[in-house]
Amino acid sequence: VLKICHHAAQNAASLYYYRITRAVGLATDQGGGAEAILNTNYYGPKRVSEAMLDLIDPDSGRIVNVSSGVASMWVRDQDAATKALFSNPDLAQEELDTAVQACVAAGNVGMGGGYGLSKAALSALTLVQAKMWPKLKVVSLSPGFIDTPMTHGFGARLTPEQGCVAPLRCLFGDVTSGFYYGSDGKRSPLTCTRDPGTPEYQGEAVPSPAVYNS
Repeated sequence: VLKICHHAAQNAASLYYYRITRAVGLATDQGGGAEAILNTNYYGPKRVSEAMLDLIDPDSGRIVNVSSGVASMWVRDQDAATKALFSNPDLAQEELDTAVQACVAAGNVGMGGGYGLSKAALSALTLVQAKMWPKLKVVSLSPGFIDTPMTHGFGARLTPEQGCVAPLRCLFGDVTSGFYYGSDGKRSPLTCTRDPGTPEYQGEAVPSPAVYNS
């Protein structure tokens, strides 16, 4: 994929993309451990962003990181310092990478042998990129637990069409750079889960589960 991105960048000097969406993912350990999941779900989107950056419209372009509700589930269960780091709008790339590696070393990788950490890291990367590239709109989202051949039998209930609500808003609607959007297309907290249909997150420092969980 990275080679394709570099090829596109080299052969489209006059072309601008308005939106780049990354919806790749490993949900479970396929034999490579947490590092393999992180390489796909966190480092992969990071590399694609950097490779394609010069092709994104500098004034109105968007980067949409497809994260997961599992991201906020993982952050919710962390200590106060880790919660603060993974939701810090002034987070630096080096700080995030160090924290991710520390979590791997400690075995604190969440469900799926690393899926939880990888998606939390992707949502945190959104904060980093929003600060690095202030003229772009960089957002992350959860599409919801969509019933597809990959998730069949695991309790997924959303149709593929329902899974398009958040991506369509983030691609074409009114959004704020750095924000994370739930599967219903509404802003959601990073440090606790928010169920669709509950009030939209208002940015409070300590979101209450009683408000955002039905």
